[in-house]
Amino acid sequence: MKKLMFVLIAALGMSCTSYAQMTEKELKKATKTAQKVVKEAKTEMERDDVQDKRNAKRLIDQAMKDPLNKDWDQTWLVAADVYQHFYTQENIKSYSQKYDTVGMYNYLTQWYKFAMMADSIQQIPNAKGKTSEEARKKHAREVYRTMSDLIRGGIFYFNDHQDYNKAYEMFDNYFTIANHPMIKGFTDEDTIYQNNKAIYSYYPALAAYNLERWNDVLKYAQVATADEEVGETATEMICDAYGNLEDTVSWLATLKQGLVQFPTAEYYYGKLLNYYNLKNDMGELERFVTEMAELDPEKAYNYYVLGYVAQQSKDYDKAIGQYQTAIDKDANLSDAYFNLGLCLMFQASDFMDSKSNLDYRSKAYKDAVKEQKEYYRKALPYFTKYRELEPSATDKWAIPLQTIYYQIDMSKELNEVEARMKEKGML
Repeated sequence: MKKLMFVLIAALGMSCTSYAQMTEKELKKATKTAQKVVKEAKTEMERDDVQDKRNAKRLIDQAMKDPLNKDWDQTWLVAADVYQHFYTQENIKSYSQKYDTVGMYNYLTQWYKFAMMADSIQQIPNAKGKTSEEARKKHAREVYRTMSDLIRGGIFYFNDHQDYNKAYEMFDNYFTIANHPMIKGFTDEDTIYQNNKAIYSYYPALAAYNLERWNDVLKYAQVATADEEVGETATEMICDAYGNLEDTVSWLATLKQGLVQFPTAEYYYGKLLNYYNLKNDMGELERFVTEMAELDPEKAYNYYVLGYVAQQSKDYDKAIGQYQTAIDKDANLSDAYFNLGLCLMFQASDFMDSKSNLDYRSKAYKDAVKEQKEYYRKALPYFTKYRELEPSATDKWAIPLQTIYYQIDMSKELNEVEARMKEKGML
């Protein structure tokens, strides 16, 4: 133990020396002293006693801080051995007793880091043009075998700590390790890794999304779109990323890709409707959605949007036809019922506007009122159906139904809907 303390103290003393001011002989001596700490750490690591392992860690932690050791492969190889040991000890504990979860994942990532650093140095040809496989033979298979613990670690930080930075770091590290030359030979042949690549890519994308790191979202969400379970969500994340990066061209392209690729269209159409509304360019939207309807003639939402476009231009007959087609394709498309009913109410209003020159006491005016009521009667079942599909959306269906019940003298129903409106503070 005295020898151990002497070497450590010597190293601490040398770390304060300015190596740049040393002669070649002094530098050689200082390097030898610095490397002794690494060698002593290795010796301690080879012993079985728990305290010896702790001594090894203290020594190697000190040695790694010394600039004279940073380019020596053995520094990082010993460090990898030490941190692998401490990771393994915590991992064993995790099966049957209390353990340091944060410490375990820290040991894991440090082990990988040091093994890769040792390998990187060993892959640089020496004076004789030779490289070394020592780090690969010692650590590559074990790193490959345990690297899925990085995914578990990322989930731990994401779910248990809401530490999205650390979660992203763990997830990102998984792919960095998987693509490192030391490991890539294993992962290239691993069908499980290849099959899980898309779903695992979703994890760092989600962490980055929570951090609003949009370029990192794009880095991983693009891969995640290939997964059936999360592909649509990943595409939505890509849309949001491009939107926040103000890349309108890529944003539009991704929205349109989403419409083609995924059956649930509301997210993409909602964004497109807002975009074209702000641009006041319904013509471009109509052209695009017409193409979508030709590609997928059974998708009800295509016809809903075409109805919306016609409604915006006040072509109510055309809009009603498109909404009816949407309903025929999907009897539960609630907004199609609502907008179809609105179109009939707009027609009722326009019809009476066209009769504004009539004397309200005349028979012609009274006949016009009767005809207007027919529009309301036609609209009623569509709002009734909307209410059935969306019972909690009182703020949407109550006022149209109130208007219709009043216009066609349905006093019982009018009282009921007005009572609901009072409950909601609408009256």
